[in-house]
Amino acid sequence: MNLLHRLSLVVQRSHSLAAILDSTVEIIAEEMEMDVCSIYLLDPADWQLRLMATHGLEKSAVGKVRLGMGKGLTGTVVAEMRSLAVEDASSHPGYLYFPETREERYKSYLGVPMAIRNRPVGAIVVQTMERRAYSQQDIETLASIAAQLVGIVENARIIEALDRGEEGGRYLQEIRSWHAGERARGVEADARVNVQLSGGAASGGIAMGEVALRGDRERGIEPKDAPFQGAEEETRRVRDALQRTQSDIVKIQKDAEREIDEEHALIFSSYLLLLNDEVLLERIERSIESGVTAPIAVFGALEEFKNQLAKVADSYIRDRIEDILDLRGRILAHLLEEKPVSSEVTDRIVVARRTPPSLIIELKAEGGRALVTEVGGVTSHGALLARSMGIPAVTGVQGITSIVRGGDRLIVDGSSGTVVVNPTVETLERYERKARRSDRRHQETLAYCNLPARTADGKRLTLLANIGVAADLGLAKKNGAQGVGLYRTEFSFILREYFPTREEQVRIYRKAYETFPEGPIHFRLLDLGGDKFLPQGTLDASRDPFHGYRSIRVLRDHPEVLRDQVQAFALAAAGRPLSILIPMVSSLEELQEIRAMIDDAIGQLPDRRGRQSPQIGAMIELPAAVEIAGSLAEESDCLSIGTNDLIQYALAVDRESSRLAGTRDPYHPAVLRMIRRTVLLAREQGKPVSVCGEMASRWRLALLLFAMGVDSLSVTPGALPELKQRLATHELGPLESRIDDVLALPGASQIREDISRMYPETNRD
Repeated sequence: MNLLHRLSLVVQRSHSLAAILDSTVEIIAEEMEMDVCSIYLLDPADWQLRLMATHGLEKSAVGKVRLGMGKGLTGTVVAEMRSLAVEDASSHPGYLYFPETREERYKSYLGVPMAIRNRPVGAIVVQTMERRAYSQQDIETLASIAAQLVGIVENARIIEALDRGEEGGRYLQEIRSWHAGERARGVEADARVNVQLSGGAASGGIAMGEVALRGDRERGIEPKDAPFQGAEEETRRVRDALQRTQSDIVKIQKDAEREIDEEHALIFSSYLLLLNDEVLLERIERSIESGVTAPIAVFGALEEFKNQLAKVADSYIRDRIEDILDLRGRILAHLLEEKPVSSEVTDRIVVARRTPPSLIIELKAEGGRALVTEVGGVTSHGALLARSMGIPAVTGVQGITSIVRGGDRLIVDGSSGTVVVNPTVETLERYERKARRSDRRHQETLAYCNLPARTADGKRLTLLANIGVAADLGLAKKNGAQGVGLYRTEFSFILREYFPTREEQVRIYRKAYETFPEGPIHFRLLDLGGDKFLPQGTLDASRDPFHGYRSIRVLRDHPEVLRDQVQAFALAAAGRPLSILIPMVSSLEELQEIRAMIDDAIGQLPDRRGRQSPQIGAMIELPAAVEIAGSLAEESDCLSIGTNDLIQYALAVDRESSRLAGTRDPYHPAVLRMIRRTVLLAREQGKPVSVCGEMASRWRLALLLFAMGVDSLSVTPGALPELKQRLATHELGPLESRIDDVLALPGASQIREDISRMYPETNRD
């Protein structure tokens, strides 16, 4: 009878975890001819390994011996998730023994980890009195046993936890909050101190504070949470909680109007619509009439809504689940007289799965310090919104919502994409020094706000601003932008639960002319698709950027949307210079068709002030557009290169994917050569070229772009002062003279290194 078969019989005959473990260590010791076999299991409640069963060590030590992750040989096996074989354990630098086990009698040591989906569960250890060099077969045999045993052990622990009620529930919660990423990063789990995680550097700045978990932690409601007080009283409690929740949302809206602008306050209209939904209230009241309490009725009604949305294939609809969970948490907090969820944002660092616009706006309005998300890229529009509002953010931190817990303290470095969980005093001091240096550098750069952009060798440059929301305009003006190079018009649509009317759009776009009366202002036509979506599936653009149904392809099927927007541009300009950018152009025919639609829309205006012919710019965001850039330039007044999408489509890397962040390299020679080719083809037609992607905000890349012949850069408003300072302290001429040699280099790393040698960091940097 082989070893694994004997273990299976043990499971069939045993009725408790302790009995299974006791029999298992006896069988392993006998079959493998070992003097000792011990099993240690990890208790996630305190991050300690406990001796749970042994053959050979003192039985009285079972349940009493504990050791931390990374401590001793067994702690190392579990912390590093690897087998460890030592011929003479006492000579190993990590040797640690407990007198009560009388383990010092044994020389050799072999330990293998037990894990489920990279989550450590414990370890199996065998030992002998004599020194022994364990063979590869010994290691493989014990590892095979561990792989078979771990599922049995964990299932038994879960069943015991369920049997223990509330106490077991706490165990299960600890299991849910566990994440193997902490172990993979070499964290000492017994202390959960100084856990360093990496993600995308989405929005610069350093912030420190306590965690506020949002959107992903669902709570259950038990009957004992609130005894039934009669249908009338329970209904009153629900209506009171709904009213108080509505007051919370209205307060956030007012804060958003005051701190940001009225457009952003509209993002919370979906919450208010749901709070006023009669069907929802009817479902809640029907549940109460059946004898359940107010919290259970609210939880169940919104759970039903959530489950209905989960069945819908459309990912936008499914994203509304987070709104429902957020709203449910707010209502239940009032029903159960807990601290309202909204107040948790103030002075805290919010950790969430995604970066919805509503969360960014709430952080800004409520005084949140920073944002960390589990998914999303640094060029996603949620990240752009955080950047425009000056909120430090790190995106794409895998497993962050499982790693952190309420009460944890975080450091968020949005410039490097680093998050530190429960930092030590030394780490805090280091980041505080870094924050002070960053503040000093920022103060130094402010002197450049009102200075013209020029290099150290006297080259005058044109720096414009990317605008996503009206709040960006004031900062762009303050920081010395020479105009608006890219006005992303999507946010005015996304922030509403309905299409803005032409008159509303005029009011929004007019603010740009109030800030920059003489322009230039380049409005981009509505660019939906990828990570930019309207509510309620109003336009059925594709969420997958590689499906291709987005931007002008959507507008061609909805000419009334394009007509209203173009007319709003023209009426807002009121005779002043107007430039319209056409995004995602892939053919000359597309450009000609959209240009004709623009001309027709303006021709329908009765007011002569809106009938001026705008400048038309074709956006170069697709490799196909690069190949025909000369023809597009001939048909346009200017070209605008959107490097975020150009990189996405040229390198096949979804800009929302954190997994592909390392592949999204702006120094890739293919990307740079496409930009250079576009510039040269446009120059043949005498047309200017601008770059409006995020790479333009990085000073070395900005120098490289200007050296390639780009006429202007459009960047995030907050990046302007430092970019001006960097350009003013470096010469452009040397790079211009050897630009062809640089672009001939075969790889991104070679180009990056070459540029870094030309423009090294200084001590001040």
